[in-house]
Amino acid sequence: MRFLLVLRHRGSSSEHSVELELPPSNSPPLKVSLAIDGRPLEADWAEIAPRKLSILIGGRSYTAEVKRSIPERDSIYAVRVGTKTFEIGVRDPRRRRGHEAAREHAGPEEIVAPMPGRIVKVLVEEKQDVRPDEGLLVIEAMKMQNEIRAPRAGRVEKIYIQAGAGVESGAKLIRLA
Repeated sequence: MRFLLVLRHRGSSSEHSVELELPPSNSPPLKVSLAIDGRPLEADWAEIAPRKLSILIGGRSYTAEVKRSIPERDSIYAVRVGTKTFEIGVRDPRRRRGHEAAREHAGPEEIVAPMPGRIVKVLVEEKQDVRPDEGLLVIEAMKMQNEIRAPRAGRVEKIYIQAGAGVESGAKLIRLA
């Protein structure tokens, strides 16, 4: 699974873009690929206590403690590494926009593949009404199954794919009206 993070040192205006690719296995220690401001890195990490991680990057060991989610912004976390505290914003590429913006959208909307993969199951039919966050289909990528959900309420106008089909990132899957 791939995540995009925004890293900001608390009290500073500098910001770093982090791309994080989690492996399909979740048995510790985990080896992850990441890129900080486009610079690729490999890291090993393991959870050593609840909300506390031991991270090894380039032979250096770090302990990171996730202190809390910032209440008014649930995708922003305060993470302490040594004496420094960072705010980390998590952006899941499967969520293309905020719920409020999605609810306001009224016209046709194409749901596209967020990653290359194989369609495991289509959960809806054409002309079916769907609610926000209702499952539309399941896509498998890197041995992980991901459910693609409706970004808003609507009616399934067109289904472009079928179970078993391989798709590339950005391929049209479903059109909501």
